[in-house]
Amino acid sequence: MTSQQIASLAKQTGFMPLFTHTNEEVCRNVLKASYDAGVRIFEFTNRNANSFDIFIALRKYCNDQLPGMALGIGTIKNAQQAEQFIHAGADFLISPLILEEIQLVAAAHKKLWIPGCATASEIGLAEYWGIDTVKIFPAKQLGGPAFIKAVKAVFPAMHFMATGGVEPTGEDISNWFKGGAAAVGIGSQLFPADWLANNQYELVTGHIKKIIRYIENARA
Repeated sequence: MTSQQIASLAKQTGFMPLFTHTNEEVCRNVLKASYDAGVRIFEFTNRNANSFDIFIALRKYCNDQLPGMALGIGTIKNAQQAEQFIHAGADFLISPLILEEIQLVAAAHKKLWIPGCATASEIGLAEYWGIDTVKIFPAKQLGGPAFIKAVKAVFPAMHFMATGGVEPTGEDISNWFKGGAAAVGIGSQLFPADWLANNQYELVTGHIKKIIRYIENARA
């Protein structure tokens, strides 16, 4: 998929699961459980010493077993990491910050990059570079849906993905979309540790299906 197609998919879905783990089998199972729930865009976060090796394995797994899954890499903090994961097959990049050197790498490879923004100045910089989708992080700590609503008034053409503190409940998700979020990113609360430890991946699938319904209801 092109960067434009992936950006459209993110907005259309309105939801991106975020996950990281040091165990390859757990990561594959989480990816499959998400896929079975209807997820077609997924962020694996680069937060562990073996994240690169895990990502390579997940890229192959998606290619072989999960057709149509856009697999991106999160927590990209510099150009070197961006280059490394693009060459490993990342479909898109997500960062907790905004940095010109990452923008230059993403643009050179024609890859979607969603930078993390926490101020109007950072959002304005993204807009200046021609980026129309940014991650608001940490969204809850910045002021929650009220923050999204405030910056949306100033940047009406910008699409905001709220990440950090989004609760997987119908009420909370509804509040984010009412505030103007185009999508939400949810991590650890989607994948309770005890479910993973007990191989209860069917619970993960059911949980994500509920999230998708909450988003559909919020948009309705």
